[in-house]
Amino acid sequence: WSLGRGLLAARNERRSFRCAPGAGAGTRMMSGPRRKSGLEGEWLSDSATQKAADMLELNEGVVDGGRFAVCSQEGRGKGTQVGGPLNQDSASAGQLTPGMSLLGVFDGHGQDGGTVSQYIAANLPPKIANIEDTLQRAGTMAELALGPLTDVFMECHRELCDPSSGVSAFISGSTGLTVCVISDPNSKRLIVANTGDCRCVLASKGWGGKLSATQLSQDQNPDRADERKRIEGLGGIVGMVDDSGSQPVLYSPDDVEKNGWDLGPARVFWEDGTWNPPYHEFFPGLAMARSFGDQCLDELGVEPIPEVLIHTVKPKDKFMVIASDGVWQVLSNEEVVGAIAGQESDPGKACEACVRLAAEKWDKQGGYRDDITCVLLTFDPPA
Repeated sequence: WSLGRGLLAARNERRSFRCAPGAGAGTRMMSGPRRKSGLEGEWLSDSATQKAADMLELNEGVVDGGRFAVCSQEGRGKGTQVGGPLNQDSASAGQLTPGMSLLGVFDGHGQDGGTVSQYIAANLPPKIANIEDTLQRAGTMAELALGPLTDVFMECHRELCDPSSGVSAFISGSTGLTVCVISDPNSKRLIVANTGDCRCVLASKGWGGKLSATQLSQDQNPDRADERKRIEGLGGIVGMVDDSGSQPVLYSPDDVEKNGWDLGPARVFWEDGTWNPPYHEFFPGLAMARSFGDQCLDELGVEPIPEVLIHTVKPKDKFMVIASDGVWQVLSNEEVVGAIAGQESDPGKACEACVRLAAEKWDKQGGYRDDITCVLLTFDPPA
């Protein structure tokens, strides 16, 4: 692991790349049988917004690293604070340069979170393309990739927060996880860069042909010990809100754990009491420790400084899954791998199966369902 701590100046030259903007070429909407999009090697920068809640969006394609599929389904029961009827997840997948493919998931939050995630999905990949040579030279040393990736993540964050972007990112933001797949004749490497709570999981074949799940990223939750220490050291408060009474009460993660309370995820707050009534009109606390946007929390260290891991793909490694927390809140790593296992020959079908399983789990709980997005990459060569 290589963990981001400091900031470096960005000095990157822009390169050209192929991009299908929005939910563009090859994108089909589905509420029944699955339909393939046929994006053979095309660069895809896709985001699913303003879709009916029960519809799925599926994209498929081929890159040097293997075959990929992207599937997304809008949530349900969301209030206007999180974008009303909009799917705030976005995804990017495709051949970024001749020597590198890229896959990513971006999960927006806040009133303009869908717009933020779209912005990052469209603008971060070309910045990563600019540092391809540096990533190539990093080899398997994550610490050599950390600085350049921090540069481009932070550059994208600053440009997003600048008024010229036209995006409102003061109390809206997005998580982001990207995987660069670098392929050469002798090896294939995954460079995982994560900020927030999307997750990357690798499926590998073990004894008896059974698939095992290995997590290649760490969820950056505010109550993770090192993240909490960092945020509180900058003057922030990490806690959970009990709003069941006439006045909301903020409790520390220690009190919540000690008493066995269920108050939802830990959140980041300013210490000046902005969580007090009417906290729902301002900022009720961010449920992740790092993100793009959310400019109101920059001074508390809530910035998109990524954590980086590099994995060399081995013959036993069969596929990789990147998904938003709409998947991981209801499915374990093993359940996700199990949902896909045996269907790798049809990545679109496998990816859709994972999304549908997550949606079923949410539906059994009733009421709210988060946006669900899954990106699948199979390592076997195309049939």
